[in-house]
Amino acid sequence: MLCHGEPPPESLLDYWLDGADLFLCADGAGHPYTHLPRPPDVVIGDFDSLAGRIIAGRGGPLYLHAPEQDTTDAEKALLYLVERGLNEVVLIGATGGRVDHTLYNCHLLERFADRLRVCLADPAHDVVRVGAGEAVVWQLEPGTLFSLLPLAGPATGVTLAGAQWPLTDAVVRVGGPATVSNRVQQPSLALSVRGGSLLVTVQRQGWPALE
Repeated sequence: MLCHGEPPPESLLDYWLDGADLFLCADGAGHPYTHLPRPPDVVIGDFDSLAGRIIAGRGGPLYLHAPEQDTTDAEKALLYLVERGLNEVVLIGATGGRVDHTLYNCHLLERFADRLRVCLADPAHDVVRVGAGEAVVWQLEPGTLFSLLPLAGPATGVTLAGAQWPLTDAVVRVGGPATVSNRVQQPSLALSVRGGSLLVTVQRQGWPALE
C-alpha cells in the first residue's frame, strides 16, 4: 500500500510489489499513477489531494471515495483491506515530510494489530510490531542496526538473544533504559514479548523471513 508521504525510490516499490496480490494507493499517492512500477488496483481516500484531477470512466484503477474526516487516508485504506479479508500489508510512503503523519502512521501498527499484520517500509528501515505472547526469529546480517520502542505503554517480559546488548525478561518503557541502535551479533536474532508491544525498526537490507 502506497501512502502520500515522501515518495519512495522505485527500487523499494519494485521490491515490495513483486508478487503482491493487491496494490492500493491512499489518495494523492495514486496520482499520477503512470509513473508507478505498476498501476494501482485501487485508490482510496477523501480525495482532497486529488481535487479536480480524478479521471473517471477511462479504465485504470478503481477510485473509492471515502469522505469521512475522522480517519486518515491511510486508515481508510487499511479498513478497506480488512473488509476484503486480507491479513497482511506493507505500508510504503508512510514516513518523511510531516512528523505528525509519520508518528500517526507508526501507531497504526498497534491500532490494527488485531486485524492486520502490518510492516512499515521506508528507504532506510523496515518496521514491525511484536506484541504480547509473540516470539519471532529473524535471519539478519551481523552488524545490522535495530531498535525496540514501546508502543502503548511498557512492554514486559522482553527477551532478546543474538544481539550486542541482549535482554532477559526485561521491561522496556518510555524513558529508558534506551533500546535504540542495538546491533545484531548472531545471524539469528530472537525476540519475545510477554506483555505490551514493541515497535521494532530494522536497518534495511531486505526484510528477513520469519521462522
